[in-house]
Amino acid sequence: MWIRDAEFVIVDLETTGMHADQARILEIGAVRVKGNRVEDTFERLVDPGCEVPWRITQITGITTADVYGQSQVADVLPAFIEFVGDAIFVAHNVTFDWKFIASELTRAGLPALKNQTLCTVRLARRLLKGLPSRSLGSLIKHFDINPDDRHRALSDALATQEVLTQLLLMLERQHEITELDELLRFQNTSYARNPADQQRLEHIRKNYLNKLPHSPGVYQMLRKDGKLLYIGKARVLSERVRSYFAGTEGHAQHIRAMIRQVHDIEWTQAETELEALLLESRLIKEHIPPFNKAGRKHRSRTFLRLGEISSSGWVTLIKHIRADGARHYGPMATRNEATHLAQVLVSLYGASPDAFRSPERNGIGLESSQIGGPLTEEGFVCATAFLEGRDTQALSLLESRMREASQLQKYERAAQIRDELEFMKTIHSRPHFLRTALLERTGAVLCTLNGKIEVHFMAYGFPIAHAVWPCDPDTFDTAKSIFHKRVLHPPDRLTMQQVDAITVLGAWMFKERERISVLPLTSNGSLSEFDAALEEMLDQIHSRQ
Repeated sequence: MWIRDAEFVIVDLETTGMHADQARILEIGAVRVKGNRVEDTFERLVDPGCEVPWRITQITGITTADVYGQSQVADVLPAFIEFVGDAIFVAHNVTFDWKFIASELTRAGLPALKNQTLCTVRLARRLLKGLPSRSLGSLIKHFDINPDDRHRALSDALATQEVLTQLLLMLERQHEITELDELLRFQNTSYARNPADQQRLEHIRKNYLNKLPHSPGVYQMLRKDGKLLYIGKARVLSERVRSYFAGTEGHAQHIRAMIRQVHDIEWTQAETELEALLLESRLIKEHIPPFNKAGRKHRSRTFLRLGEISSSGWVTLIKHIRADGARHYGPMATRNEATHLAQVLVSLYGASPDAFRSPERNGIGLESSQIGGPLTEEGFVCATAFLEGRDTQALSLLESRMREASQLQKYERAAQIRDELEFMKTIHSRPHFLRTALLERTGAVLCTLNGKIEVHFMAYGFPIAHAVWPCDPDTFDTAKSIFHKRVLHPPDRLTMQQVDAITVLGAWMFKERERISVLPLTSNGSLSEFDAALEEMLDQIHSRQ
């Protein structure tokens, strides 16, 4: 018989205790299902002939008063037996419910049930080996089921029915089990024979998982035909890749779907996590693997530009960075954030209260400029100082305006200014180096990790070379040489690839902000002075370790 044609009755009992020879049934809930459709339900409260223990009331909400005067179980069982009929008797931990029904049938002098049984716990243990628990509550959470009233018999029976539906789908997809006899046999098979495609997983363990290096890098998951499925980065390749194949059912659904297709794994080692992050970002955009949902395209980023337009200082939003003599800040998290920041700066330092607008509408125009406003000469200096973390006057001005609005009982305006103040505090709290004008972000970022010092050189905002110190002098000199050459050739504009690298670098610096130090190359400093300062900083950090 096909599973879709079989009839199942999913049963759940609430009882006064755990042992069928001592405790009694309080409530019976059952659901008759065929072809994944609920055909009927059964629900009865039962008088157990004793008080309901307090701990049971705490779990189920059923009190002695609730069951007092209800039918005795012997009077309910005939209707229940008729409801079950010849269907497959299903329960979550079926032995528990089956024993209670059998005990009550014996006490009532009624014949024992002879139905075939199916246990959703046993199915879950074989299909969801990665879950830490296969309790009904755990499966409800795993399958995102929303029961109406947990720990009442019918509600739990309905939840178990939904769990069964999901498990049957997994059986069909992973094991091609569609017949009832196969299903009933499967619940009793040993765990060792159940993993999907055991030969494939053994191939992965033997050829890849035992050979992965304990270092940063980028890994690629491939199908048997060589098609690329996924690209990821790891601080420790061996730990990250192995995690996919341990506790697989704890992963998100799309990751589980990917793992079922993986046959081969390739990887590229990196010296640092940042190097791995940059390589991952580039490879994802080159290959666009189907299971990589983020980072598939170069995102359009928004920057703030503070510079002259027709002899006036303007703050504007732009999409492309050019070496046009202006100061550029960003990339901003979102266009809305950039717009809000520009609006607040114009409200504080603008040439007029309604100065925020499109430059083109003012007859000025600026290639790629979208929106902004003119600033006063003094305001331009103040806005620049705030953006670069050198001044907090903007915060003081907003606090003063908020108090003034409150004193005038303009409470809505005061609330608006309060929100602007909190927003500007957030902007001001960001790491200082990430707020330096973008084309002036030249220098080295040092990150201390596991007794070594990663030295990442950057020029005009984007990373260009690195070395892990202490290292061979030639290796360090090579990285410095690449840095020196790049510094001497400033870009006319930043490419999308460079902007992407700037974004990756910024996110990494923010994550590692407690472990990094920054040595900037100042505009009036020489490369030889920078090299000497770098050597001194390395010695200082090393001596503190």
